[in-house]
Amino acid sequence: MQNEGRQLLTAFFPKVSETNSGAGAAAGAAVASPDGSSEDEPEVRDEQRQDVFESSEEIGEREKEGPSEGNAEELLSEDPGLWPDKLTAQQRETLVCRLASESVDLTKVAPKDKEGKAFPDYLQYVKSANGREKIRRDWLIHSDSTKALFCIPCLLFSHEQTRQSKSALNSKDGLKLSDIKWQKMYRKFPEHETHTPHKQCYVKWKSLQHSLLVATGVDGHLQKQFQTEAEKHTKILERLLDVTLHLASRNLAFRGKTSNLDDVHNGNFLGTFELLAHYDPFLHEHLEKVRQNKKGSRLTHYLSPDTQNEFIELCGKRMLNTILKEREDAIYYSVICDSTPDISHTEQSVLLVRYVHHNKEDSGVWKMVERFIEFKDFHKKTGQEISEMILEALQSNGIPLQECRGQGYDNGANMSGKVKGVQAQILKVNPLATFSPCASHTLNLVGVHAAESCPEVATFFGSVNRLYNFFSASPERWATLKEKTGCSLHRLSDTRWSARIAAVRVVAAHLPSILEALECVLATCSLTSEAKSEANGLISYFKTFDAIVFLTVWVKILQCIENRNVILQAGDISLDVEAANIKALQEEMQAFRNRWDSLLAEASLVAQAMDVPHHFRSEERRKRKRKCMPDEMTQEDATTEDSAENAFRNNIFFVAMDSIISALSARFQTTANICETFAPILKLTDMTEAQIKTTCRALAKIYHMDLSQEFENEVLHFCTIYDATFLKNLSSLELLNAIWKMQLQSIFGELCIALRIFCTLPVTVAGGERAFSKLKLVKNYLRSTMGQDRPNSLAILSIESQLAKQLDFTDLISDFANKKTYPAHPSHASHELFRGLLEMPPAPGCA
Repeated sequence: MQNEGRQLLTAFFPKVSETNSGAGAAAGAAVASPDGSSEDEPEVRDEQRQDVFESSEEIGEREKEGPSEGNAEELLSEDPGLWPDKLTAQQRETLVCRLASESVDLTKVAPKDKEGKAFPDYLQYVKSANGREKIRRDWLIHSDSTKALFCIPCLLFSHEQTRQSKSALNSKDGLKLSDIKWQKMYRKFPEHETHTPHKQCYVKWKSLQHSLLVATGVDGHLQKQFQTEAEKHTKILERLLDVTLHLASRNLAFRGKTSNLDDVHNGNFLGTFELLAHYDPFLHEHLEKVRQNKKGSRLTHYLSPDTQNEFIELCGKRMLNTILKEREDAIYYSVICDSTPDISHTEQSVLLVRYVHHNKEDSGVWKMVERFIEFKDFHKKTGQEISEMILEALQSNGIPLQECRGQGYDNGANMSGKVKGVQAQILKVNPLATFSPCASHTLNLVGVHAAESCPEVATFFGSVNRLYNFFSASPERWATLKEKTGCSLHRLSDTRWSARIAAVRVVAAHLPSILEALECVLATCSLTSEAKSEANGLISYFKTFDAIVFLTVWVKILQCIENRNVILQAGDISLDVEAANIKALQEEMQAFRNRWDSLLAEASLVAQAMDVPHHFRSEERRKRKRKCMPDEMTQEDATTEDSAENAFRNNIFFVAMDSIISALSARFQTTANICETFAPILKLTDMTEAQIKTTCRALAKIYHMDLSQEFENEVLHFCTIYDATFLKNLSSLELLNAIWKMQLQSIFGELCIALRIFCTLPVTVAGGERAFSKLKLVKNYLRSTMGQDRPNSLAILSIESQLAKQLDFTDLISDFANKKTYPAHPSHASHELFRGLLEMPPAPGCA
């Protein structure tokens, strides 16, 4: 009988039990050698081998978890309002262990009743008959999610009772605190305590708690075994977490061609583990067990691709939940959306949220953050369809649209259209979601239209791009260019304006060397007639005074635009910073327009050094002679150098500069209007009292859900102390932090709300572009068949890698380790096993 009992007990120890199912036997037929091959089939090819990781781990986890076990990501909360309707035995044990060490004072966490009275302390205790002794009601628990009270033992064990308690404390919704009076609970709680089903559940609860914590009997031995295994698994998972975050933050692939240890093609994940094992004795011992493990035996090693995906998904969900919690605390947010096709020709739409985060760990500083939410596989393009996708994504992530205060998209008609665009569709649902067009995209359009303002400017940029195309068409030509100039040319781009300054800057800095490289290519390389014509045309164009003037002018203009663009693409600036930079850029362009003489003198010096004639191409053109009347005096129609210079200045230079200056004013009018709306908090020192009152009332009327009439009084009071308390010329975010640093938020509460709403409004969609850059690294041509969930998890770990380093994954690791350690039928199964051993008939020959 003892031998049979031991055989039955071994079924509950994962390290010594063996599979008996058909699938398990088939998978566990061979022994994995250190190189991953099978002893029974030494000549089987790598791609035909049975994966030792998949066979051992999948079989062990399947039998341990059972059909009723949920996915690993379903981690239990200690909030009873979030518990599933039917708890498994393992979930019940986990909750019992967690709640055993907690003792919450309900007077501090429970809300007020319907009369507005706080939870009385006497309801937490049961008094003796003499009234001198009291015992704590440890079965009573409060739910933050449902704002209700529950009975712990009844929730855990009532489904096993033939006669269940009908008390509200045992219901799904619990005892709602907003519908009761505390004085009535003085009689209700004793009635529930004396009810027989409650007593039976309470005994089961305490028995299981004692069995798990004290660890006596069969349950005790099992619990010690499980605890030991869980501790080992926790250590492994700690290393697994570090490797996962390391690879994800660097956008590296996890898997390789094989899943065998000691194989150079097993990928970065297993390769990193093998490297760490050289310096980590515990990990070295674990990998040795995996190498020596027989196929089919239960060894949970966490190295299989399925476990990698499961753990990546868990970490991604933890990151997403942290971001959603930050957003919930911030209340106000803006939504940012953009789209692009990926390597598999799937249209990927990215969703980000921007909010002002109060970082309590960093001295309580407010910071503007843009957080990644997810990529959506969405190929539709109309404004109505995209807006529905955004609303559905916000709802699925539990982000209420009513708290949205801003929208950020590019200037496409389907996104920014005033009638059918996405911003118009969302404004119909939430009028407070102010649309702010992308500043970088708008600035790019200013430059694009300026480059097309006249044919001569378009010809110049076309010639710069032709120069790149000519040299990049042949490695021999490119080598000649590198030899002569020591640098590389760059192509132009209509969507990335920064590419223009990179292309023009190189040509302006190395024009003599580039012309020398063109002549060298003509002399030494074998060219087609088209290529020779192209080279001669480029030489002829860039040896003109017009090209030198264009290079001199545009390299300065583009550099100014690029400097502002870099500032605007930062994720931690607000619209007032954008408006100030655009105004400064506009003034700078106006100053350039008035500096024609100095620019022409600079170009003349460059032309003189290159031996280029100092005259414009218009002088070489044949002039049409006007017919004179008989009585009209004949005047010689000759074009002078001065008239050609005036023609270039008036018809080309001034036209391009006026295009930039006017476009800066017109295209950024939306930003100026928003700043004017928030003038009470941006220009309060430059406004009269009457102007402050008018603008405050207008702003409070727009944001009537967030601001009240008290906002006007706060701003007026703030003006009286501003000069003596705060520095001048503070940005909106700096002013918000200054108020909190002085601890004045209690008297300027609505002023702080207005500042937070303004800082929430997006400046650019550069965060979406940065997310697409990460997507290209995560989902490259070698991983183009990846599904949608895995890129989302890897992307959030990569994009928000700094946040991932700050998070504590201890509870996630603990839950994951316990889930893989405990069998599908824990303590109650052990009771049944022990009862079966007692009732088992004696073996033959036994007394």
